[in-house]
Order: sequence, then C-alpha cells, then structure tokens
Amino acid sequence: MRIALRHMFMFGTIVTVACNCGSASVVTQHPTQAPRVLNNLVTQVMVAENLSGDATHAFKVTNPRNGWLFFRITAQTGRSGSVRVSIPGSGAANAGALEAIGYGTSEKRTAESMRFMVKGDHVIHLEMSDADVARFEVRLIPVIVYERMVGSFRAMEGFPEYDYKFLERCGMLDSVNTIGTYDGWQWMGKWQRRGRHAIRISGGVSGLGSEDRAFQQWDSGMVNPGGVDGQIIDEFFPKLKKHFPMWAKAFRRLRQKYPDKLCLLYTAGGADSLRELIEPLADLDFYWTPEEQVYETRKTHEEIVEHGFGRTWITGFQDEGYFPNISEQTVHSIGIFSGPSHGKCNDDVYPDRSWKVLRELHFHELATHPLHKNAAGIDMYQSTLCQEEYLRWMAKLCRHYAIEGSTQRLTSDRYELNHIQNPDFARGFADWALEPAESGSIVLRNLKGYGMKVQGRHGHAGDDLLCMKRNAEKPNVIRQEIRHLEPGRFYSVTMYTADLGNLHERQIHQVGLMVRGRVREHPDETIQSAWRHDAAQEFGNKPTYSNYHRIVFRAQEETAELVISDWRNASVLTGPIAQEMMFNFVQVEPYLMPEDWKDGSGS
Repeated sequence: MRIALRHMFMFGTIVTVACNCGSASVVTQHPTQAPRVLNNLVTQVMVAENLSGDATHAFKVTNPRNGWLFFRITAQTGRSGSVRVSIPGSGAANAGALEAIGYGTSEKRTAESMRFMVKGDHVIHLEMSDADVARFEVRLIPVIVYERMVGSFRAMEGFPEYDYKFLERCGMLDSVNTIGTYDGWQWMGKWQRRGRHAIRISGGVSGLGSEDRAFQQWDSGMVNPGGVDGQIIDEFFPKLKKHFPMWAKAFRRLRQKYPDKLCLLYTAGGADSLRELIEPLADLDFYWTPEEQVYETRKTHEEIVEHGFGRTWITGFQDEGYFPNISEQTVHSIGIFSGPSHGKCNDDVYPDRSWKVLRELHFHELATHPLHKNAAGIDMYQSTLCQEEYLRWMAKLCRHYAIEGSTQRLTSDRYELNHIQNPDFARGFADWALEPAESGSIVLRNLKGYGMKVQGRHGHAGDDLLCMKRNAEKPNVIRQEIRHLEPGRFYSVTMYTADLGNLHERQIHQVGLMVRGRVREHPDETIQSAWRHDAAQEFGNKPTYSNYHRIVFRAQEETAELVISDWRNASVLTGPIAQEMMFNFVQVEPYLMPEDWKDGSGS
C-alpha cells in the first residue's frame, strides 16, 4: 500500500495531505508556539482560536520534564459532529495512543483534562468534524497532590464525608491530578481512567537498615495497591543521616526499575543536613517534598509576606553550591491542619488571624516569588486533619494558582481579623460587655497547656478562658459589636467550649451563640459537636472532650452584635445548674459557602 504525502504552506501553517487509494485527509500542522509563562507553576505552551469545519490540526509542544499537561477546549458539535483531542504514539507516560478529550454529537461545552506525559516533544491532534472550536489551549501544570484517600475529618462528627461526591462537588477533583493513599479506595480505578494518578503513601523508613531491605520496601510501594502510579515516601530527616548513603543506592535502583513512575521523597531538613541523600540523586527524576507545616503566629500580614514561605529550602542549596535548580524538582508539602484536633495538629491557632489568608499567601508566594521559579508542585497534607470549609478553600487555591496560573490574589483579605476584639480573652474582659446572672458568675481562668493539650492548637495559645457558672434564674451573657462587615458577604462565628468540672465526659454543651442585627443566618451550615483529644497527664491522663460551635450568617449591614450565653435558649434553662462552662477561641471571619448553595434570589 502506497501513501503519497504532499505539503502546502498556507497562512503560517503547514498543511499535509495524506492520499491513500483515492481518499484524502488534511492535517494542518501549526507552527510551534513560544511558551508563555503565566506564573511559577503554570506555562501556556499553545493556544488556538476560532477553528471550524472538518479538519485535523496538529500542534507540537515540548514537555521539559516528566510531568502534567493540561488541556482545555471550548467547542460545539453539530448533529453529526465530533471533536477529539489525542496524542498519537507513545506520548503518555504509560505509552500508547492517548485520548485527552472527546465530544459527541450536538454538544456545546468547555471540557478539560490532564495527562502525565514523559519529557520531550509531543504532537497533539485536534480532530474536528461538523464542529466549531472557540478556543483550544494546552498548559504545563505542576504535580498537585491531594492527601489522602480514604480520609474524612477525623476529629469529630458534623462534617461531611470527604468522598467522591463531596470532592467532585467542591471542585477538588477538577483541581488536582494526583491522590495519595495508604490502601487504595473504591473509585481509584475510575480516577486513573480519567488520566489522573494514584500514589502510595509509604512510611517507616527509619527501620530500613540495609540497601536491599530499603529497595524491597520501596519496590513494593510502586506496585501496591494494584495499579498505583508511584509513591511518596515519608520521611527523611537529619537524625537518619547514617542511612543516607545506602538509601541513595537503593533509590538509584528504584529509579532504574521505574523510570516513569512518580517518586516523591518527603523531607524535614535542608541542603546541608540532607546532603548525603540528595546530592547523589540530583541527576535523577525525584521530586523532593519539604515539609512546610505553617501554623499561625502573631506576626502581621506584612511580616508574613516579608518572611515568605519555603525560601530557606531553596537558598540552602544555593549556599551549599549544589543542586541550584532544586525548585524545579520541589513539590512543596503544605500542611492543611485546621480545626479541632485529637493531638496538637490544629494550625488555626489564633482566632484573630485568618488560616485561609495564611494559606493563600503561601500559594501566592510559590506562584510569584523568583526563588520558586518552575516549582514542580504542591502536596496538600492531609485531608483527615482539615476542616471542611478550609478543604474547599484549598481546592480553590489549587485551581487559581496551579491551573489558571494567576499571579493575583484570589481575595484582598488580610491575615489579621478585626471583626471582634480580644476573641481569646488574653486581655481579660476587655472589649466585652458582661451581664452576669449573679455576682461572680462570670470569671477568668488560666489553665497552663490547655490550648495545646485539650484543644489541640499547635502553639502556646488558648490557655486563657472565660468561665460562666450557670444560674437557675437567668443566663450569664457577654456581648460585643461585630464590625467591618461587608454587606452581602457570608461570615462564620466559631467558638470552643468545655465543662470545667468534667473534661472527660463526651457531652453537648447547652450554650447560646447568636448574631443579632440585620443578618440572615444559614442553619444548614450550623455545627455543634464534641471532639475527643488524646489524654494528657496535665489534664487527668484521660481523653478530654471540648465542643465546637459554628454558625454562618450573611451580613446586610457593616455591623451586628455577637451574643454568647450559658443558656442555649434565652428564656428556658436547658443545662445543669452550677455547671461551669469555659469559653474561648471566638472567631468571626469571612465564610466560603459551598458551591452548590443558592439563595432565594438565585444569586
């Protein structure tokens, strides 16, 4: 069988006509485009607009590393039409022809997909029949890891399951390309058939005392559970230094056996302390994943920005004089610990600081600071320790910075929260109006270590408490004006409580939390639940139980009033008389409503 090829040059494109036994198909080969860097994480490698008719368009792109290509197309097909985006040959890391996007007849939509491609040049085909393509683009995007499945917020009830439905609805599955797992999950195969990755989370490196044993351990992690696309190995730190030379040899063997599988090495250390592990592997395709668990501090917004995130990791290699381009193989492991914790894993330490803004400043720095040029990716660790609203926020940050390639912040909110003052009672009764039920029924207490060892805050905060002793005749009440609200915006009020006389019994506290004024409360977002904290010797050497309270409202004016009481109902006594309730961590902050929420006006 003989095929004749004729080439024609038209309007800056090369048109190839393939003739086979009298039939012909036209392939329009577009010139290679110069990449356009959008931010440190995202580069646009090609874009085409306003294509129509029956044709096949070919675009050549270069992938500078084994990594992810993102495809997005806006198209419309006719009654007999179709659109297909594919990479012929062995463009995918798992070899073979690869279809990225397909349209059937009579479809009008924007479609996206991500595919992990080997390093090198690839030709992308856009095949059209009875179709119009408004825009087609391809981007280089980073590794974006969600850890972990299976996993939901472990501290307490009241939050949804972090299952397929939740992750799909909140946008997480459209914003990540890799999911970490210990044992696999129910829809892992479905996820991989979408072209995404599942990687094994492998731990316990400290017990690997020989090169062969280390290799066998990590070799098994590349194949279990069935069909994984790589692994993240936890964790390497300076105290394990004596093992580094033999582990480096085991890793070289591992890379030789699995050259196209993802391998992330989770580290807690720097260029100097980890040199004997990192330098021997600098020529291989490993992703280094430094721990960046950033918890709230008393610093100002400006001080946070000036100090930055992850800079010492990069500058350490520059100072040591080896691996100066470490950023290109760094997947930043961003801790997303937040909310009530069974241990000391709540990085949402101060109620007058914004965890959401802190995480956005972290993302923004990785996306824009010159030190993080060509950063390889982001690893969110881990979902089981992240409260639901903040996990939804992380999905938005991943989309905004790691796919859309933005250099502008998603919000203009500041790190400091200023809606109420003295929210943790560190300055006693200051800024609060008190209405005690009787003399001495509202007092202040300080319990050393309480914030960390009962509430789980990762820092030395939360030891100051306001205590109300419940009266049989009327409630104890405290009030404060809420200020600087934006009409039309949603806000949450969060509060922690505990029973001074019985920290060890799981119970729901009968307390009141209310916002008065021109506001609209949203009961579907209300949470009141107990959570269990691990036993601490200072607090009875038994598990302790606090309560987490949250209400959500929509502001209609710039101010409102916050009212807190030890009666759940202002006119009916529902809790034990003389019970001493402790209050702190009273936080008012902007709230991210779920994506599927709609109010009566359809807004």
